[in-house]
Amino acid sequence: MKSNVKDTLSDLVDSEPLVQDILKQLDSQLDPELHYHSAAHTKMVINRSIELAHSDGLADRDILLIGIAAAFHDAGFLEQRADNERIGAKLAKKAMRNCNRFSTEEENLVSQMIMDTKLTEKGPAQVATTALSAWLLDADLANLGDATFLSQTELIALELNIEIEEMLPLTHKLMLRHNWQSPAGKLALRAGKEDNLLKLEGRLGLENSSNDHPHYTDRISE
Repeated sequence: MKSNVKDTLSDLVDSEPLVQDILKQLDSQLDPELHYHSAAHTKMVINRSIELAHSDGLADRDILLIGIAAAFHDAGFLEQRADNERIGAKLAKKAMRNCNRFSTEEENLVSQMIMDTKLTEKGPAQVATTALSAWLLDADLANLGDATFLSQTELIALELNIEIEEMLPLTHKLMLRHNWQSPAGKLALRAGKEDNLLKLEGRLGLENSSNDHPHYTDRISE
């Protein structure tokens, strides 16, 4: 039954015209040099965010809003790489307003969820400032906790035009500042991230460094 409900929610989001329209744009207009921030990444984030939100029992309307935010969260890359979150948030708000099916509060909520995906320079890697951001943020960085970790890291390095050996220390620092934010994210992704972090530290020749890091709490029961 749970799987059927989740499939229904996925269909609800996938059939949303706003989602269909922006995915078509991403498929046809994104710079092919965006090896990581591709249309495939956006589709993965949509599906994973729906899965996590459904697991935590969120209402259908909330899941739809999370799905729309996921669809637009990297849409700013259609125009530029730097500060793309601000552009994606504006595109989402404009699309929602033009279709006249969402309240101003919902427009602002989706816009802020997208802004929350921006990586911070210090402190926690991402900060959820809305009641729905946690599921989007966990889906956005889900690769840190799953089997695609290394292959996705290689795509980021390719996109940034740097060697993988230069990328790995940067990824290590990010992982130490990152924590899962939703209950479902912690349950589904924490163990995988633990394993990926240990393997990464081994490859970098580091002793376990996460236990003493001030922002890393994934190894603490929450």
